[in-house]
Amino acid sequence: MSEKENMKYTHDELAARLANNGTYIEKEKESRLLKGIPFMEDNKGLDPRVKQFLEEVNPTLRRPLETKDLDEIRAQENVDNKDMSDNIKVETEYLHLENRTLKLRVYNRTKTVKPALIYYHGGGFFERDEDVIENLCKFLADASNTVVIAVEYRLAPEHPYQDGMDDCLETVRYAYTFSDRFYINPDQIGLVGDSVGGNLALGVHHLSREEEWNIRFIGLFCPLVDLSDTSRNAWDINHYDLSEDRELIRRELITMKESLYFIQNLYLEHLEDVYMPLVSPLLREDKEKLPPMFVITAEFDFLRLQAEQFASQVIENGVSVRHIEYKGMDHAFIRKIGVYPQAYDAVKEFSVYFKEAVLNK
Repeated sequence: MSEKENMKYTHDELAARLANNGTYIEKEKESRLLKGIPFMEDNKGLDPRVKQFLEEVNPTLRRPLETKDLDEIRAQENVDNKDMSDNIKVETEYLHLENRTLKLRVYNRTKTVKPALIYYHGGGFFERDEDVIENLCKFLADASNTVVIAVEYRLAPEHPYQDGMDDCLETVRYAYTFSDRFYINPDQIGLVGDSVGGNLALGVHHLSREEEWNIRFIGLFCPLVDLSDTSRNAWDINHYDLSEDRELIRRELITMKESLYFIQNLYLEHLEDVYMPLVSPLLREDKEKLPPMFVITAEFDFLRLQAEQFASQVIENGVSVRHIEYKGMDHAFIRKIGVYPQAYDAVKEFSVYFKEAVLNK
């Protein structure tokens, strides 16, 4: 099938195809479900929708980031998704702490007690992504029948490590302490994050070991799990199939690889901190203490290889993990809910596994 013919399918048709297709990879220390491009499962290269986006986007925005780009990036309005939920209510709350006030968005609070998912957005630790994830959080709350709480944590470089992570931790404390107010079950709290939000979720779980609550579940969407040079030095572009769309894919991979140096310098005051488990969870030793996890990766994401390694290590330590790789996708595709059917499918898959792991359904 040609790319042009594939673009004629509706979102619903593509999502239905994804729901009923996939190939399992079962190896020692690895268990992964591969989902191909719907109706083009045997094709290589980018999904036609991703390819169209990358061909049309301003090429000056697809290069390694520099400090001078910060204001321009923050000023962008790049909400490119749709509301796929069924009239999910959104509320704003403010968490007042000793020296700061955090803005929270609460999705799907009703008078029926439900589990809670605390959502941490991506954006390289420096970009405010709460508008981008609005429709994602709505659909996540709807599909999983949970209360989703998203926090506007403090950003680097104005607030470097560990300020933003502390905000993320305080959000869990607030939800747990005032569970009656949120109509949530305090014993059914999970953490979810995309890109660096996944990094923050793992960090919050690490910090929660001394707290009275118990994190029951972690969802990682194209996560950054290693900010050190450990995985970057071992990274090899030959792990990616460049037989189709070579220049577009190579541009995306190299751009993110080089941009991680920018993120390092922006987020950390001391570069040796990259080896701390709170900064690079891949290097964390006590992975057997993690709760059930759901991991999604994208075929053409620079972070895919480190996420694969992390998932394999967690499985090796006896933790239940469901890992799905979406072929033809690029980094952070989950944010294009309603545009990329793979984002819709990933949330649906997450919800199934969350209910199995936490609710025994």
